[in-house]
Amino acid sequence: MAATWLEQLLEPERLDIDAHALAFGLSLLAALAGLFILVQLIRRFGTADSGLSRSEAILGFPLGIAAFILPSVFIIALHQPMPSGNPLTGALIQTMFAALAMFALANNPWRPGDEPRGKWHLARSRQLIWVPLIWVTGFPVLQAGMFASVQLHELLNAAVEQQQVVEQLREARSPVQIFAWYLMAVVAAPMMEEFVFRVVLFGGTRRLLAHLSPATGWRHPGLWIAFMFSIAAFVLAHGVWGWTVGILPLTLLSVILTLLYAHTRSIWPSMLYHALHNAFVVTMQLYVLR
Repeated sequence: MAATWLEQLLEPERLDIDAHALAFGLSLLAALAGLFILVQLIRRFGTADSGLSRSEAILGFPLGIAAFILPSVFIIALHQPMPSGNPLTGALIQTMFAALAMFALANNPWRPGDEPRGKWHLARSRQLIWVPLIWVTGFPVLQAGMFASVQLHELLNAAVEQQQVVEQLREARSPVQIFAWYLMAVVAAPMMEEFVFRVVLFGGTRRLLAHLSPATGWRHPGLWIAFMFSIAAFVLAHGVWGWTVGILPLTLLSVILTLLYAHTRSIWPSMLYHALHNAFVVTMQLYVLR
């Protein structure tokens, strides 16, 4: 007869641990330990904050919705299959709308009371040169998260669902298709998603909740609300509605990207990290995992 949990606790030699459970626990612990190191590195950029003015936070939401929804509307109008349509057309449309939304928010003339502009759109070279190092440090964190997710699926006998976009990507053969997928993944997606999920959902929410407390940084409750809101929206927007293997690594990626934006208060570091991550994923799908 199997030992009860109390007997296993009192006599560890009788502990019956499933191999997948052990692998899940160790890999999750490794991912969390790596994430802790990343947090310490990212915090060196400065105090976490919104990066937006109040007027930008208000205008950002309709612009973010437009940047997120209108590309799909145009793809449907062109009678192309979803979710991405033709990768080249989809990338160009997505980049155009994201760039227009970013330009409109950064240059909007509404400055009540001569309110100073936010600095979310400014690129600082001293921040950007550290991003590749942070990406290298974050790579094993995401890999450990993916391994933990796979082991959890094996433990629970849950089905592993493949994203439709990944299936389309693996079918790419011609140089034009491959170029289109890199354009989509390395330019269009990071630009649109960092504007929508980091600048608008995180930065805008944090700025609009500034009245909740005079505290700064992570002591402000509005920052935690904005942090959780943007992470959840990012994961759900990637089609992870059911129990799929991507939930944990996508959550870790969103945490890293949101921390980068929060502490740099600029869209460019998180966009560069996102581009490096997507470039690696596309390369693996095209040339290694096919």
